[in-house]
Amino acid sequence: MASIEEVKAALAQAAEQGNQTAGQIRAAMEGTEQVLTRLRTVSAGTNHAKIAEAISRAEQTRQRLAEAATLMQGTSAAAREYASHLG
Repeated sequence: MASIEEVKAALAQAAEQGNQTAGQIRAAMEGTEQVLTRLRTVSAGTNHAKIAEAISRAEQTRQRLAEAATLMQGTSAAAREYASHLG
């Protein structure tokens, strides 16, 4: 069985890794935003269904990444809070 200090250390590592993962998700969101900008720029004046589909999918990606970042931040916060309850 792990000691309290080992558990707290593991929780701190998990929280830090969660923060790093959230940062990576934010970077993916920035990349997705660049994709959207390019798609909108090159599709100006056209109403082709495949361009509309590409834009729609990229927008869905951005939304889901935002949700993932929020969830991961909550994961890190919960791990830190639990560690603080341990003393």
